Amino acid sequence: MTFPTATPSSQGIDPVALADFVDAVDTDPRIEAHGLIVQRRGRRVLEAYWSPHRAGEARLVYSLSKSFTGAALGLAVGDGLVSLDDRVADHLGDLMVDPGPLTERTLIRHIASMSSGHRDETLLDAFMAEPDDPLRGYFTLEPDHEPGTWFAYNQPPVLALSALLHRVTGRRLVDQLRARVLEPIGIGNLRWYQYRPGVDLGFSGVFTDLDAIARFGQLHLDDGVWDGRRLLPEGWVGLASSIQVTNEQRIEPDWSRGYGFQLWMCRHGFRGDGAFGQYMVVLPEQDAVVAFFSHTEDMQSFMDLIWDRLLPAFDPPRTPDPSADAAVAERTSALQHPTASARSGWAGSPSVAVRGSFTRADGVASHSSITGVEIDGAHLLLHEGDLVTRVPLSSSWVDVAGVPMSASAAADGDGRLTVDLVLRASPHRLELTTDPTTSTFTATWPLFPLFGMGLDTALARIGPPPD
Repeated sequence: MTFPTATPSSQGIDPVALADFVDAVDTDPRIEAHGLIVQRRGRRVLEAYWSPHRAGEARLVYSLSKSFTGAALGLAVGDGLVSLDDRVADHLGDLMVDPGPLTERTLIRHIASMSSGHRDETLLDAFMAEPDDPLRGYFTLEPDHEPGTWFAYNQPPVLALSALLHRVTGRRLVDQLRARVLEPIGIGNLRWYQYRPGVDLGFSGVFTDLDAIARFGQLHLDDGVWDGRRLLPEGWVGLASSIQVTNEQRIEPDWSRGYGFQLWMCRHGFRGDGAFGQYMVVLPEQDAVVAFFSHTEDMQSFMDLIWDRLLPAFDPPRTPDPSADAAVAERTSALQHPTASARSGWAGSPSVAVRGSFTRADGVASHSSITGVEIDGAHLLLHEGDLVTRVPLSSSWVDVAGVPMSASAAADGDGRLTVDLVLRASPHRLELTTDPTTSTFTATWPLFPLFGMGLDTALARIGPPPD
């Protein structure tokens, strides 16, 4: 199902301002851009990817998964299977041992809106309380405040919501959504990691592509209706995208506007987002959707660029401007992630790197699954236990055969090699460097991955779970 496309100016967008927005995203040192989609009036006016990232590849979207959990809740509420005012204990009481009064008073609306009453994130405490079943561990943690009165961004309540929805429907979240929401809007490649068989992780674990995020955003923009067919219950999107709990204690301008049901309020519109810069931004006043994949620790920076650079492009009425539209298309046709040479400043061809075998350097927190590397000239051999991945050595971006990984390499005058490994099924990039003077290597993450990426497996096996 192809999403309708149009030129920017035909949809009332200034193509010059749109190109300026792309330039700002591309050159901002705080943001490593991977993919960008802009839609207006139900038409896709821009879709761009920074090589080696590309269209159609599913990746971990971290907490943007929560917005899909919210939609599954909407279906269950619309079907009359649950009420937002049901007590959680009435559905999951068998997981609770001597619950306190605040836990007993916790409602579904509280765990769905980050207002369970816990002062802070409880994921680590839940694991410490019950290492083999952190959901049970979570229910041992009595809230610090009356439920509904305090915002804390918190993972276990969303896991509890996923488990609760599984109880009342008898199905996984992804299965609830697939037939009724995802497939009707053209999303066919969404996968979700499970906490237990049948129970999706809820707070994270979704793997899907940027097109899916843009489509899901469009569904929310259109109040749960797609091609004239209502998919989400009437009124659900309006409820989920309205303030359910205030969060003024947050200092970031777009993280202190209130929280709905698995959606953030923004200075304009609302959004779902995931760690390290995965966004679904819905702008009802502008009749627009922005979907963006990236690698950043400053998530406010992209939101600022939307307000400062993109929003002005929607303001003036436009007449079609084919030449300016063509300039935007040309500008976005050859975007590229900085290579290892550009990142490191090393100008040497990887062919001049000293060959040999390298062991992990002491005193450096290198990624633990890599037990050794070899340089045999044209390839770097990445050893992870019994698994060996052959990484082509090239100064430009090249794909690693058989896995969603791309690499770029450079050498310095001393024969050291640096390789950037882009794990395309995630937001992440690993920087690996060899030192021939010590026959050692380091392999470090610029931004260390969070729970749910599957780091207990080999890098070459990180990717969407089986359906």
